[in-house]
Amino acid sequence: MPYPDGTSLNVDSDIAVLKSKVEDLEENQTILFERIRTNERWIAGAGAVLTVALALLGLIATVDAETRKETVKIEYKGATLR
Repeated sequence: MPYPDGTSLNVDSDIAVLKSKVEDLEENQTILFERIRTNERWIAGAGAVLTVALALLGLIATVDAETRKETVKIEYKGATLR
């Protein structure tokens, strides 16, 4: 049975199909946002771990360099006193 504007009942079924597709897309969008948030957390955690590791390596390198510098000074002073 056509509507007064000349369209048929297929419009109602088309609208129903489009509504179900929109619902599916909204559900998929929610799932993807959750996956992105999970990835962001992992990346932030990995960045924090790498930052701490690099800071510790820098600190160890600095302490080692200062220790070697002091050792060289002591050896040099010892050599001149003899």
